[in-house]
Amino acid sequence: MGLREIVEKIYASFDARNKTRDYLLGEFRKVLKATREAIAASHRDELDAAGTMLNDAKSILAAAQTELAKVPGLPVTGLVQNAEGEVVEATLILAFRKEEAFVGPEDLGVGEVGYLLGLGDFVGELRRVTIDALTKDNLALAKRAFSQMEEVYSILLTFDFPNALTPGLRAKTDVARRLVERTRADISSEIQRSRLLAGIHKLHKSLKN
Repeated sequence: MGLREIVEKIYASFDARNKTRDYLLGEFRKVLKATREAIAASHRDELDAAGTMLNDAKSILAAAQTELAKVPGLPVTGLVQNAEGEVVEATLILAFRKEEAFVGPEDLGVGEVGYLLGLGDFVGELRRVTIDALTKDNLALAKRAFSQMEEVYSILLTFDFPNALTPGLRAKTDVARRLVERTRADISSEIQRSRLLAGIHKLHKSLKN
C-alpha cells in the first residue's frame, strides 16, 4: 500500500469521526432545549408537560449515547457529561415538585460524573423554588426547598477528588455554597419581616380595642 492510500484511509477515519461529533453536538443541543423547557414547565407546575419534555430529552440522549458507543475514543466526554447533567437536573426538580424520591444514575442511564454535575445544578433550581415560594408567602415550601439545598450541598462537599476524576464538580460545589448562603439570608430576612408585620398587626389590633 502506498503512502497516499494509507493517508486516505486515515483521513476517512477522521472524517467519519468528525461527522459523528457534529451529529452528537446537534443532538446534545436538542437535549439542552428539551430539558430547559421541562424545567420551566416544572416551575409553572405544569408537571405532566414537564414529564413529556423530559422523556423526549431522555430519548434523544439515549440515541446519542448509542451512536457514541460505535465510535470509541471520540473526544466528547465533557459534552456527554453536560448533556447528562441537564437530564439529571430536570429529573430532580420535577421529582421535587411531585414530592417523589430521588432516582440514581443507573435509572437515568447517565454516568456518575454527569449525575453529580446535574445534582450541583439542582441546587440552583431549588433556590428558584425557594425565592418563588417566599414571594408568595409560602414559607413551608421555601423551607422544604432550602432544606433540600442544604442536603445536596453537604453531599457534594464529600466529593473532594481531583478535577481529573470529577471534572467541573468543584466549581459546581462552589456555586452551590454561594447559593445556599444567599438563600439562607433571604429566608432569614423573610422570617424577620413576617414577624415584624405580625407584631405591627397585633399592636394595631390592640390599639383599636
